[in-house]
Amino acid sequence: RVAWLRLEYVFTLFPKVNSTTKTLEGERTTSLLAWFSSPRTAGQWLDYWLRQRLQWWRKFAVGPSNFSSSDFQDEEGRRGFNLSYRFPWGTETIETLKNLGDTELLLMYPGDNSKLLGRDGRKNVIPHVLSVSGNLDRGALAYLFDSLQLAENPLTKKKDSQRKVLKLHPCLAPLKVALDVGKGPTTEMRQVCQGLFNELSENKISVWPGYLETVHVSLEQLYSKYDEMSVLFTVLITDATLENGVVQLRSRDTTMKEMMHISRLKDFLSKYVTAAKNV
Repeated sequence: RVAWLRLEYVFTLFPKVNSTTKTLEGERTTSLLAWFSSPRTAGQWLDYWLRQRLQWWRKFAVGPSNFSSSDFQDEEGRRGFNLSYRFPWGTETIETLKNLGDTELLLMYPGDNSKLLGRDGRKNVIPHVLSVSGNLDRGALAYLFDSLQLAENPLTKKKDSQRKVLKLHPCLAPLKVALDVGKGPTTEMRQVCQGLFNELSENKISVWPGYLETVHVSLEQLYSKYDEMSVLFTVLITDATLENGVVQLRSRDTTMKEMMHISRLKDFLSKYVTAAKNV
């Protein structure tokens, strides 16, 4: 067993320069994972991380087959893999895994190798470094393309009418719930919304306060907007809520609406979000 494994994530922002034209192309957000391994088992660990990372990208995808892997060797003969996504314009790399060997460590600590030694059984060895680097901007773009769907619009009778839905996985959707109001006493309904907003936020459920917007739109436009924002559920507060505490809950993925008492809402949403995280 190797006792000197180290796991580390580093997030950096740096400008990307085109080497041909010497022009600044913009910033890129990168994730880095450094894994220290015995030279004897470095190849096995590289294969392990390939499986883990490809499984992770596919787990949250609507179309998992668009994520793929390919192997390569760099100029120094070091083995590695590229994880890629098939965009409409072609396949692009979103993550690279590589066995850097011991070269990087020897360059960082020249002359005194004793600081680098780790135990592999009874032997003292210089660890190999496995690098996993990801382009987070391109990865986020991959999930956006993967999640954007065209679905039938149940709110209209037009045969050629479709609705756009950003079906991000529940774990990735930044907003779980949108709170909005229907017809009725606006001031009182907004007070109910604000109380519900506070309750859900305290339970770490991300909420969009649609009830604060002053521009009135139809329910069809409201649902379309939240579908495109990838909001999982829309909660509609109406005058009926003021009378009996019942709200309307609409699902992004099924477009089904159900009536639910406001006292059950927090537990229902908490269980849904928790179940999604355990997938």
